[in-house]
Amino acid sequence: MDTNPVTVSLAIKAEPEVIWHALTDGAVSPAYYYGFSVESSFDPGATYTYTAGGAKMINGTVTEVVPHESMTMTFNGAWEPGVAALPESVVRYDLAAPLMPTPGVTVLTMTHAGMPEGDTAAGVASGWVLILSGLKTLLETGAPLVTPPAA
Repeated sequence: MDTNPVTVSLAIKAEPEVIWHALTDGAVSPAYYYGFSVESSFDPGATYTYTAGGAKMINGTVTEVVPHESMTMTFNGAWEPGVAALPESVVRYDLAAPLMPTPGVTVLTMTHAGMPEGDTAAGVASGWVLILSGLKTLLETGAPLVTPPAA
C-alpha cells in the first residue's frame, strides 16, 4: 500500500532560474544533497544519476520538464539495501511565485509519490526536509546547512 505523497514547500529568496540551476547542476548538488552529485541533460526521457564517492546513489528517468517551472522524474534509491528494495517512485519539483507578490522570492514545492508504507520509506521522506532546507540555506547564504561528507 502506498503512503500519501510527501510534499515539502518552502519560500526561497532566489529567482526560479537560480533554483533550477542548483537542482540540475552536479557541481552545486553536493552542497545540499548529502554530498550527491547529479548528472543528466534533464531533457524529457533522459536518465539522471546521483553519485557519491563513485557509487550510484539514486537514478531514474526525467519524464516531464518545463525549464525553470517544473520537473518530474522517476526515483530509484540505491544508497542502502533497504532503499534499493523499494519500488520505483516519482519525484516532482514545482517552482512558482508566491500567492502574495514577493519580489525575488520563489516557492519550491517537491512532491514524492508512490512510496510504500514502512520505516525505510519514512526515512526517505524525512530526508527531503534536510535536502530542501539545505538548498534554501545554500542559495540564501552561500554556505551549506551541513558540511557535505567527503567524497
